[in-house]
Amino acid sequence: PPRSTPDGDGFGVDGVKFEPTPPRSTPDNDGFGVDEVKFEPTFAAFNEIEPVQNQPNELSSDDVVEQEEVQVLEESKDSTSSEPEIVSPFEVVLSDLLSTKVKSSAAAAIIRGPPAARHFGGNRGGLASVHTNFGIKPDGVGPIAISGPDKSLVFFSDRDPPGRTYPIGASGAVLSDIMDENYSEYMCCFLAREKRMIIFELTRKTVVVELQMKTKLNFWRYLPPEAHGGELAFVLITPIGGFYWKPLENPPRPRQVWKRSAELESKKVITYEEGGSNGQSGADARSTVALLLVSSPVSSDANVEAYCISMDGESSQLLVSDDVQGAALCRPPTPDASSAYFLPFVVTVQNNYETSQLVLTVEDLTQDSSDGKSLVRGVTLASAILDLTDVSNESFAPPPMSMGSSPEVLVCCNQDFIVAVIRSRGLVFAYDFTTDLMESGGQSTSSGNLSLVGKHELGRYVVDAAIRPNGDNQVELVTLLRESNDSKDGRIATIII
Repeated sequence: PPRSTPDGDGFGVDGVKFEPTPPRSTPDNDGFGVDEVKFEPTFAAFNEIEPVQNQPNELSSDDVVEQEEVQVLEESKDSTSSEPEIVSPFEVVLSDLLSTKVKSSAAAAIIRGPPAARHFGGNRGGLASVHTNFGIKPDGVGPIAISGPDKSLVFFSDRDPPGRTYPIGASGAVLSDIMDENYSEYMCCFLAREKRMIIFELTRKTVVVELQMKTKLNFWRYLPPEAHGGELAFVLITPIGGFYWKPLENPPRPRQVWKRSAELESKKVITYEEGGSNGQSGADARSTVALLLVSSPVSSDANVEAYCISMDGESSQLLVSDDVQGAALCRPPTPDASSAYFLPFVVTVQNNYETSQLVLTVEDLTQDSSDGKSLVRGVTLASAILDLTDVSNESFAPPPMSMGSSPEVLVCCNQDFIVAVIRSRGLVFAYDFTTDLMESGGQSTSSGNLSLVGKHELGRYVVDAAIRPNGDNQVELVTLLRESNDSKDGRIATIII
């Protein structure tokens, strides 16, 4: 089909199909029928073992992906770990080795992780508390997609069998939540050599849309529905800035939502999330702040920096810290956080070099009173030292990972819980965060409190972690661990807090 000419944003859209129906044999009058898309034969052979295409998977030196041959997922042989349970204030379930659930090459690919994305997708704890779950488990822990030249594998941390293989060749892929009562689930695939992105709907086995890119893809992730009015959306971060891509929108061209400042132009994005609410409901609901952790693209030992960016079209950028161990956004614990306008709190973990201690801090975000747009740091609400005096001194080496080993601390927020995970020590610290709020015109916060719920030693390097609700007043932390004696194997640990 004829391709649209890319604008200055570096994107061109073609092969468009909006109706969530199976492919038709006769193309529309506009020439964009799904049958004309060359990826459609993929779906004609869904769930066949033999590959039906051989899509190129070569990457330029600018990409962060290393190739990994992957094999077909096998069913789990046993869901019970043979290792003794570690004494903990939490309920902890440790799975069998990944290599007992999948082929060893697939286990290594899962540990390595997807290109330019986090394994489980990233934190969601700073968004409005309005979310509808359509899956068996609450959303918050994304599946891990591993792609090869002939097929893509999707590994779920909480399903049995743990995953499926699709005859879709790609350089990388990220997946959405289950989006509706029809169990619609979308996989966004990137083909590096062709600089092309394709959205597949996995339940109905259809191609939704293709996107031609004339720019580099630095980072990408699926965005939770609370960030953008409940629609299917992915964020694509390029050298220009951040773009929303809504594949079901008409037309489905990515829309720029923030621009890189001079300080961010050459930085590698290692995590991305959004938080806050504009106070609108339904399709008009939007997040108010983005949080990026970035580092030097050439030095693995460079400091990690944390930036907040306003999502109001002004792209106001605030340097939160130029040397942070980890950071996340946290929703203010107020009853109206589902409907009122709010800016999220910022949670950071920083190294106090004078005392050699890691300090977790929760700060308020406000807007500059002079223009009402620029983001400024507010008051420090609460802080706590991550006490290492009564834990093991053992450190664990990271495995080879597509995104590297930064940040050192993963911060996960959900409801009133803030969890900090020191990756190289295998340590989990869980806090209950409360605040005393006073309203005076806008949001004003007087003080807060961090109460240690407990801590746990996992005894392994933590590859990634994510959090989701688990009933009333409980959360479930899901971690992917590297096995200490094998850098290409690991386990899933689930911690009930």
